[in-house]
Amino acid sequence: MYLDFYKLHLKPFQISTDPKFLWLGEKHKEALAVLKYGILDNKGFLLLTGDVGTGKTTLLNALIDSLGDDVLVALVTDPGLAKMDFFNFVADSFEMDKRFKSKGDFLIYLKNYLLGVHKQNKQTLLIIDECQHLNQKLLEEVRLLSNIEKFNTKLINIFFVGQSEFNDIILRPRNRAIRQRITINYNISALSESETNEYIRFRLKVAGSTESIFTSGAIKSVFKFSNGFPRLINIICDQALLTGYVKEKRKINEKIVGECARELKIPYGTPIQKSMATPEAADEKPAVAASMENVPGVVDDGRRQFSRPLVIAFFVVLVIWISLIALFIMNQQRTTAIDRGRVSPDETEIAVTKKIQKENAVRTGAVVHDPNKKGEIIDHSAPSAERSVAGLQAESPESSQKNHASATPEIADVSPPAPISTAPEGGTEQPRASMDADGETVSAAGISLQEIKAKFGDYPEVRFGFNSNKLDRESYDILELIARYCLQNPGATLVLRGYTDSSGVRAYNLKLSEFRADMVKTYLVGRGVMDSTISTIAMGPGATGPGNAPSSDSGSQRKVVIEIISPNQ
Repeated sequence: MYLDFYKLHLKPFQISTDPKFLWLGEKHKEALAVLKYGILDNKGFLLLTGDVGTGKTTLLNALIDSLGDDVLVALVTDPGLAKMDFFNFVADSFEMDKRFKSKGDFLIYLKNYLLGVHKQNKQTLLIIDECQHLNQKLLEEVRLLSNIEKFNTKLINIFFVGQSEFNDIILRPRNRAIRQRITINYNISALSESETNEYIRFRLKVAGSTESIFTSGAIKSVFKFSNGFPRLINIICDQALLTGYVKEKRKINEKIVGECARELKIPYGTPIQKSMATPEAADEKPAVAASMENVPGVVDDGRRQFSRPLVIAFFVVLVIWISLIALFIMNQQRTTAIDRGRVSPDETEIAVTKKIQKENAVRTGAVVHDPNKKGEIIDHSAPSAERSVAGLQAESPESSQKNHASATPEIADVSPPAPISTAPEGGTEQPRASMDADGETVSAAGISLQEIKAKFGDYPEVRFGFNSNKLDRESYDILELIARYCLQNPGATLVLRGYTDSSGVRAYNLKLSEFRADMVKTYLVGRGVMDSTISTIAMGPGATGPGNAPSSDSGSQRKVVIEIISPNQ
């Protein structure tokens, strides 16, 4: 979308790895050289760790591409496999063209295969990506593969690639053997601010940019929001270019970057947690944790083993026990509720009658005698007759009928009450609803289509500022009334037509008019209007609609025209 606007040939900040955009800083070049040396020198076990989004996969692909044809590579991208599935996947990656049903058959065939490769003066490399997902049993199986050797010559190199928490796994006492065999352990860290600057400018240059699109302030903001993680840098920069294109900004500044970071929910200046990606850092364990290892009677969690049948039986008994307790409590509560709810019919009738008497007394200003309190009179008279009449008029027809049947003029009694009417003598009560010009029923607190048209015209307009899609205060008032009307009339439909002025690029104006119409639709849906009853049309500049708005360069064209179609049309 923004390629032509910024004169680019390719999207510079794609998430997927592309060799054309491979940028290697000093730390990346060092990691590549160290790992390549470990493979070619048959070092056995190698480990590359790093936080999420630091570029491990990119560096891994660069390493594989740099190896010659004399190195056979098997890459396992999903280590969360069962044992035999893992063995068969490795065999398929080495192109053995054989499927195995037992571990013994696989190991025999693998040993003969590795000896044959060694005779051809070639090397084998097994890469396990996302190694932090390896379970304990499979990790031990991988370690045993390294025992296949000849005259102290390693026949297979095993390369672990994963997140920093893999170091916590190999630091467990049960994994001492595999930890001691790792000869190269390299941790790739995030980019610095200067490296972030070089990274962004390099990718823009490869994409075809001949000028600096991001200002120095914008690059500093990108670094603070991303903490130097290449993946976050790509996401923020790509969103910034899209936002700049929509706003027709040739330069991306820190304000645009901050806006994009807020849209992406990326916190500002989140500190990078200390990594445990090196053996030296991993050795810095808290003193309490270190001392607990030497306390007699304290068994490490990794060595604590339970019988699976006993564990299952324990949980089954626990679930049954909890279910019985819950059932007992529910029965007790139900019995208590039934006992409390046992009321005789006479008591119920008396309670209802007393409640009706008090309510009617409040409305009519009557004096009520409480039969339970001898000699005590309760005065519920209202401050004025107007308040009583207003309270009756605000009620629904059903409640009015109920009150007419139960109110008394002076003293309430258990005997049938006489009706009271709020209408003047010889008159009738005013209706609670009316019909508007379109044949729609309008309640006393409702709004009709005629009222909206009389106040805002046949086609209400929501106006916008220059190059803006934000609503003003008056627009909220218009949309609030329209939303109320639609909620009263579920069959009503709306057609939203977005307009812009004629200045600028037509394609951009069409997009902006679509944004404006969608903004109005989003607000109406948020107020409860059904999404399916609203349609939007991007009219762009100079087009006419139901309002017959003339083509103009003035701000009168920056608007959304709302056509309201009543259910009866």
